[in-house]
Amino acid sequence: MKLLDEIHHRLGSKSRIRSLFKDISVHELEKMLDRLKDVHKEKLQSRVKEDARRQKKLDDIAAIQKEMAELGVTLSDLDSIGDSGKSTKRRRVVAKHTFQYENAAGETIEWEGSTTGRLPKEFQEYLEKTKKKRAECIVK
Repeated sequence: MKLLDEIHHRLGSKSRIRSLFKDISVHELEKMLDRLKDVHKEKLQSRVKEDARRQKKLDDIAAIQKEMAELGVTLSDLDSIGDSGKSTKRRRVVAKHTFQYENAAGETIEWEGSTTGRLPKEFQEYLEKTKKKRAECIVK
């Protein structure tokens, strides 16, 4: 159980609270209550600030919508402006080649792939045995 869940469980009923604080003096309990009240006030103030921020944002949105309506501008108009300067992310194009090599049994094998990346095991063994570069095995 997480710490917050454990605290919530312990403070969830009067009987658990009594057993938890049975050895603590009234003075200590009052100090704890004062601290809890301070934390509660801070939480309330934080909520009020957040609500004010949210309301200001909603008011700003309403003002922008009103101005857009007066000007006859729609969201689709804004989208079309943004698309003209928008560049799409380019993907790297890897050239594919057909390679020809001989396996250990002496059979000629063709394999399609690129000049970079992993190779079939037999092709790798062929390159090591013949001391050739990958590009030398490209079938033209």
